Amino acid sequence: MKKKYLRLIGLVWVLVLFLTSCSGRAVDSERLRVAMIPKVIGISYFDICVDGAKEAGLAYDMDIIYKGPTTADAASQVNIIQDMIFQNVDVLAVAPVDPDAVEPILLKAREKGIKVITYDADATIAGRDLFVNQVDSEVLGKHIIDNMVKLVGPDGNYAILTASMTADNQNQWLISMREYQEDMYPDLNLLTIIPTDEDQQKAYVNTRNLIQAYPELDGIFAMSTEAGPGAAQALKSLEIKGDIKLYCLSLPEDMAGYIRDGYVQLVTLWDPYDLGRLTIESLYYMLENELPTGNRINISGEEYVFDPDTGTIIMGQPLDFDQSNIDDIKFK
Repeated sequence: MKKKYLRLIGLVWVLVLFLTSCSGRAVDSERLRVAMIPKVIGISYFDICVDGAKEAGLAYDMDIIYKGPTTADAASQVNIIQDMIFQNVDVLAVAPVDPDAVEPILLKAREKGIKVITYDADATIAGRDLFVNQVDSEVLGKHIIDNMVKLVGPDGNYAILTASMTADNQNQWLISMREYQEDMYPDLNLLTIIPTDEDQQKAYVNTRNLIQAYPELDGIFAMSTEAGPGAAQALKSLEIKGDIKLYCLSLPEDMAGYIRDGYVQLVTLWDPYDLGRLTIESLYYMLENELPTGNRINISGEEYVFDPDTGTIIMGQPLDFDQSNIDDIKFK
C-alpha cells in the first residue's frame, strides 16, 4: 500500500514538471505572459507606451515582458522575438522595424498558438491577429501636409527626416502625404527624405548636413520622436530661429523648450500611454470576443473605428502643440 502511494506521488510530480515545462510557467498560474517588443528600447515614446500597457496588464492579470533592440535593427528584433517564442510567451505585441523581415518569425509564432498583436507600426496581415494603429494614415498624411503649407507656403521647399525607411507606419504616412500633396499643393516641393533610424544624434548630424546641402530649404518635417529633438538641437547650434521652419512628430515635453525659444514651430502627436493601454485592452477583447464585422468596435467602454478587412483598430486623431498649448499637456 505504501509503495502504491509513493508511486502515485511520483507520478503526480512528473505530471507537474511536464506541464510546467510545456507551458513555460507554473501550472497554478493563470496570468497571461505578453512580450511587448518595440522598434527600439530606451526611447521615451516606447517607454511611455509600455507604461500604459502595464497599467492595463494589471487590470487583466497579465504579465508584460518588455524587451527590444537597442537600435532600430530588424535582425535584432527578429532575434528577440525568437527568444520570446522559446520562452513560451502567450502573446507577442510587436512594433515591427520591418514588416517583411519579421513575417517569417511571426508566422512561426502563430503556428505555435501564440497570439500576435501589432502596435504603432504594422506587420503583414498574415503575420498578426490584430493591429492597433494610433491614427489613420490618410488622416495624418493630410494633416501633416496642411500644416507644412501653413508654415512654408504652398510653393515652399521642405525636407523630411524619417525614422526607418522600412517602418510600415512611416511609409504609409509618406504615401498619404505624397498623394495629398500632388492633388492639393502641386507646387509644394519635397527636396529629399533622409532616414535617421530612431537615433537623435543621427538626426542632429543629418539636419546640419541637410541645411548645408539645400540653401533653398524653407522647412523640415521630423517624422519621429527622436528626429525632432535632434533636428531642433541642430537648428539651435546653428542659431537658426524661424528662417527654417521645423515641424515634428515628437513628444511635447521633449520639444517644449525648443518651441518656447522659437526653434520649433509645431509638434503633432498622439498619447503613447493610451496607445500602450489600448494595445492590451484590445488584446483582452480579442481573446474574449469575436472581432466585429462592422466598422466600429467598443473596447472598455470606448468606441473606436475598426477595419474588419485588415483587422485594424484606429485609436484617434492627431494632436497639435505650439506656443499656445505646449505647456498644457504632458503624457504619462
